[in-house]
Order: sequence, then C-alpha cells, then structure tokens
Amino acid sequence: MKPVKFVILAMLCTVTTYLYPQGASCTNPHVLALDTVSRNFSVSPTSGNAAECSAGFSGSGKITIFKFTTDASGSCVLVHISTSAPVQVAEVAMYTGCGGTGTPQGLQTGSSVCFVDGTGYWAPSQTLTLSASTTYYLRVWTPAAGTITMSARNYPPPNNLCSGASWISDDERDDNNACAKASTEVTPVQLCAFSLENTAFYTYIVESSGVSSVQLNNINCDNLNSAAETGFQIGFFVGSCGSLIKISCATGSGGSLTATTGWLPSGTQVFVAMDGNSGSNCSYKITAFNATVLPIILKYFTAWKRPDANRLTWLTTTEKNFSHFELEKSSDGVNFISIKTIAGKGANSKETTYSFDDNEVKALQYYRLKYIDVNGAYTYSNVLRVSRDDMTNAKVLFSNHVTTTLA
Repeated sequence: MKPVKFVILAMLCTVTTYLYPQGASCTNPHVLALDTVSRNFSVSPTSGNAAECSAGFSGSGKITIFKFTTDASGSCVLVHISTSAPVQVAEVAMYTGCGGTGTPQGLQTGSSVCFVDGTGYWAPSQTLTLSASTTYYLRVWTPAAGTITMSARNYPPPNNLCSGASWISDDERDDNNACAKASTEVTPVQLCAFSLENTAFYTYIVESSGVSSVQLNNINCDNLNSAAETGFQIGFFVGSCGSLIKISCATGSGGSLTATTGWLPSGTQVFVAMDGNSGSNCSYKITAFNATVLPIILKYFTAWKRPDANRLTWLTTTEKNFSHFELEKSSDGVNFISIKTIAGKGANSKETTYSFDDNEVKALQYYRLKYIDVNGAYTYSNVLRVSRDDMTNAKVLFSNHVTTTLA
C-alpha cells in the first residue's frame, strides 16, 4: 500500500486592536522625562480648541498630551518647547487628572502659556505651586500637525531670592525667569513696575569708579494666557540682602535692553532685581559692564540626601584663571575642614557640573565651597545645612533636596 501524504494548511488569523496613538489622550500620553534631554514627538490626530489662549489661537487644532511626575520636593518643572517649521503657535496648559474618556481634567487656571512664535519656556504660573511626587498632564495645542520638540527638568530657581543672586560680569550668560515667583524683598515701584510676578536677582562688583550697566540681549518672552510682552523692569540696589537700598530703576521692551546705575565707587557690590513685563516667561542673555571679572561664576550649590551619602553638586557658568575647589565640611557651621580638592575643568564660558559624595554622614552637617584662583586668591560660597534627623540606623531611606546658592 502506498503511503498517503497529507498537507495540512494552517490558516493564521491575526486580530488587531486599534488603540489611540501615543499622545492622543491622557490614558496614553507621552511621558515627559525630567532629564534635560530634547526629544521629538509627533503631533497627535486628536482635534480640539485652545484651553485659555485667545488671539491667534482660535479654531480647532491638534491636541497632544504629555505627563510628568514631580520630585519629592515638589520642585518647579521647567519645560522648553519648540514646534516644527513653518512656525506654529502653541499653547501649553496644565491639568491635574485624567478623565475616563481620555480627556485631561482639572485645568489649572492661569497655567496656560501662549507661544506666539512656537518656542519658549513653560513653567507653572507664578500663582501655582506643584505638589510633591504628583503626576500632572500637559495639553499642548497646535493649529496643525507637525513635530513638537520638548525637554524638561526639575528647576528650583537658584536666584529667586536676593541671597541666591547669580553673579554676572562682562561674560554674557544665558538665563531665564520662568520658574521664579514674585519677590517680597523688593517692591514694584523699586523696579519701575506696577506689579511683580517672576523676580530674578543678580549681583556684581563695580570694577572702576563710575557708571556701571546691565545689558539684556536675545530677549524672548511668552505670557500666561495672553500675547507676548517682551521686556523687563529692572531695579539696582546697594547694601545687603534684607536691607537693600534702591539707587535707580528702568523699564523697557523689545529684544534688548540696557539699564545703568549712575556713578558708583570701585568695589561697590550691586544687586539687580528683574521682573518680566506682565508676568512674561523670558529667556535672555545678560551681561554686566564695568564689573569685576570673577575667576568663576557659580550658578548653584546643592546637597541631596542619598541612602549612604550626602551628594554635593554645583554648577559654574564661567571659569577664568581658576585653579581648584576645596569642599569643606563642619559639624557646627563655624569650624570647617577640607574633605576634597577638585580641580577646575579649564578656562571656559559654558555650564560645567561638579559632584562629590560625602560617605561619612552625621545627623547634622554643614558644607561650603572655597574656590581658589591661579594667584591663590579665594572666596567662599554660602553654607549648606544638611539635617538627617532620622539617622537611628546606618542608612537613610529617603531622598530630599536641600538648596542654598552663592550670595
């Protein structure tokens, strides 16, 4: 008997489930990592109107949803956004929840920033405060399809207080005031302003007796729920934080602004308080003229509590004729010892980050930076106070953020 060959045909059936594309709803949003990395996202096909922005934002456009989660300190979240060419306007609005239909819920009134040129910084409104370890949703409206480029980071503004004033000189530095809140240390009239919304402080030393000035260039501003008003109010002060004495103020609009102090003697420390017109979130380049050139400009000095160590991190924006840092520690905030020498990374005018883990931690410790130039001259940062009240065991199982900046 001949063998019989059977051919068995197996028909495979594929079942496809069609889901909303990522970013089309808050149930499947783009996750915004708070790591400073710029990423491209496709505008979703979901249609809708702008949440709060009006002039130039009318009609149905495209809605793309993002989400982020705050850190354990509820730090301000700073987002940079840009849209694909041709230039599109964009609105970014914040919500606290996600509805069952995939629509964000709980619009935070006043959180919308209206980007009339399609690019700029978003941060929570000056009247809003983020909760710690909480997820929020960003609803981005654009008039048409395209690409959205976004980066984000936790950003407790280092110079929102006079005590954290950022040092400036004739080396131009990039900065922004998007995460700043209204100052209570100066008054609107001292800045030639009607109101204060997002105040940033700077400081410098007058090099030669005479007039000094501050210049802002490349000013790019976006307003909360309104058209952009590019400009600043600026106040100059002498004295010390807590007892500032106004010497002059100025206001101006447009892409650049120069303000002067009047005659001052050499060696005078000047404090500069700036506030954006009508609460503008602005990026800009800032320069001080007739200002002493510093070997370094320290943008911030921070401490993080880690399970087995205190992590000290600092960032410089300028290093010239600079030699090295001495990281110092104290148990009483008065008597300090050096625990680490860190060499500078060479002459530059770019942001440079340093970090060191102190593994010999106690319940209460103080830290400061001593920075020394090539001629042996030195100065100190402000002092960080790090308290670890629950150190009953060898390890501490939490991570909080403590920040003090250069005064």
